[in-house]
Amino acid sequence: MRGLREWWRSAVVPLGVWLLLVVVGAGVLLWQQNNSREAVARRFERGVGTLSDFMTGVATESLMREKIQAEASLADPVVRGRDFERAVAGFGYPAALLLDEQGRVLHVHPSDPDLVGTDVAVRYAHLREALQGRSAVSGVVDSAAEQIPVVAFAVPFDTARGRRVFSGAVPIRASPLASYFTSALSLTGARVQLVDPSGNIVAGTEAFTTATPTLAGENAALAGALAQDRDGRYEDGGEWWRYSAVAVKDTPWRLSATVTEDELYGQLRDTENAGLAALGGAALVGLAVVAAVGRARGNRRELLLSERRFRKVFETSRIGMVLTDAQGRCLRLNPAGSEIFGLAEDELLDQRLVDYTHPDDAGLTDGPVSDCLAGRTDGFELDKRYVRAGGEVVEASITAAVIRDGEERPLYFAIQIIDVTERNTLERERTRAQAELAHRAEELQDANTHLADVMAMLSHDVRQPLAKIVGLGGLVVEEWAGLPEHTKINYVQRMAAAGHRANDLVTDILMLAQFDAGAMMARPVRLDVSHAVREAVSAHHISSGTAISVIAPDETIGLADPAQLQLILGNVMTNATKYGRPPIVVTVANAGELVAIRVADHGEGVPPEFVPHLFDRFARAGSGVATKTAGTGLGLYLVRQLAQAGGLDVSYEPNQPHGAVFTVTVPRTSPTSRVRDAETIRAG
Repeated sequence: MRGLREWWRSAVVPLGVWLLLVVVGAGVLLWQQNNSREAVARRFERGVGTLSDFMTGVATESLMREKIQAEASLADPVVRGRDFERAVAGFGYPAALLLDEQGRVLHVHPSDPDLVGTDVAVRYAHLREALQGRSAVSGVVDSAAEQIPVVAFAVPFDTARGRRVFSGAVPIRASPLASYFTSALSLTGARVQLVDPSGNIVAGTEAFTTATPTLAGENAALAGALAQDRDGRYEDGGEWWRYSAVAVKDTPWRLSATVTEDELYGQLRDTENAGLAALGGAALVGLAVVAAVGRARGNRRELLLSERRFRKVFETSRIGMVLTDAQGRCLRLNPAGSEIFGLAEDELLDQRLVDYTHPDDAGLTDGPVSDCLAGRTDGFELDKRYVRAGGEVVEASITAAVIRDGEERPLYFAIQIIDVTERNTLERERTRAQAELAHRAEELQDANTHLADVMAMLSHDVRQPLAKIVGLGGLVVEEWAGLPEHTKINYVQRMAAAGHRANDLVTDILMLAQFDAGAMMARPVRLDVSHAVREAVSAHHISSGTAISVIAPDETIGLADPAQLQLILGNVMTNATKYGRPPIVVTVANAGELVAIRVADHGEGVPPEFVPHLFDRFARAGSGVATKTAGTGLGLYLVRQLAQAGGLDVSYEPNQPHGAVFTVTVPRTSPTSRVRDAETIRAG
């Protein structure tokens, strides 16, 4: 009893210090973990805000695109049903309305004669807002044509007959809005939904359980939490969920997202566990030291017991622990340390740990070790890599402390090594995923840019010939009786030319859409290339009146899709007619495994600075004859795409002494030999 009292008196001060350090360490660890979780929650809320801004952009872009297309397609004084249906098909909406300035239905899709002429604006707030001149997005409403839940986008636009409103709608179950959620909020297990002011779900990542889903019906716990605050946490199904909600600007929608806290904080779990393990290990080591001090002043038996306890902690720790001398030779290590180096303890004894350092990290610890040996510091922390005995690289986080004798001379280094390979790998993967997401966002931006180019071309280049047809047609109808015969013929010819121009533009646009959708398929067959060239030249002469000379053998066999070859040759000859000057000569010649078709003109040629962009989409030269000639910049782009789709090739070279030469090469047999011979043709 007396020995126990003496041991207690000797151990009370170290035990108090140990307890204080454990409490402080636990407090710091909990504070750090709490801060980390709050930071993750803030990133989640910022991500929801970013997604809300993204959805605002989606809605704004949809309204803008819808207005541009409506002004281009539905602004005629009288809109025929066929034109309306074609416009709706271009929008891609399964349901749509066209209203006059009184809110009466001019056209409806799907067709419903009973609705035509009725005032439907009284039933829909977004239509009334659009009639006031403001584009509007609806909440969940019943479709006027089909009586199914939809979300509508209504845009006003002015015409010669007054204001009109076009409203397109998408069914809730077929809404494309939900497809943006997973690409914009890359968090596994997150549930995202758009809700209108009445609580109806506009779109969501989860499958609906009712025909008209509501947030209260689909997720009552989330709806209750949102009624209290815009963000926070709630419990549902035995799990805690984190949620955040943000209003989507310029729409009546509110976007909310929720995710389980297990998923949200999953990335912190390894770090928290490592911290707890480190704290537990340090606390146990400290307790063992306290016990050792107390028992050292008591008796030898207690000292041995304390040593056994310390050994237990050392041996069972999940953190690699190594004891080295001042020169870095291993004196002792635990099983976790042996696992890190891939060697048993007896194989590492008296070995220098720096010998297992990754070559790229050699010398990383020289400076910190020198500082410890010189007494400038008592330890250091750093990250470095080791190479296991089997050659595997281990990424480690190292904490080293120098142990000194009574005269402050360094005796040992106590080193803790945590294997962070898996954690770093996950972090790099997360970084790579973020980079991939940024890349996808950039591709989406490029797609939007191409779409804007198409919209601009439609609103200008297609509308111009249509306006000419409508204007001349009205003039002919009103003044037919008083017009001279040659004037009538001239007007009709001009209308026909404008119609051909509009038809060519529509053909180019449809072909562009086929390429973008990957639907342009080639069916090459063996054909007489010379005959195909003569057919193309004849068709071009009939349509344009331009004389083109043909130099070709009686028969030349190649492998190509006949229809696509005609399109390619027609576009190339049209290009020579528009931008070149006579004489225009088409030459067909055999070149090994290829048939070369050369279309040469004697115009000013292509400006040298524009040659690299000659086959780009919507590309037009900024100088020369191109600035004075109407065009969309799609012709040569479509030629290149058609050629590649059919296994052909097309190239450009200047004509001598002036002009342009476009060469289309058609394979005769093997595609591999075609590439080699095509280079020979260009060099020649």
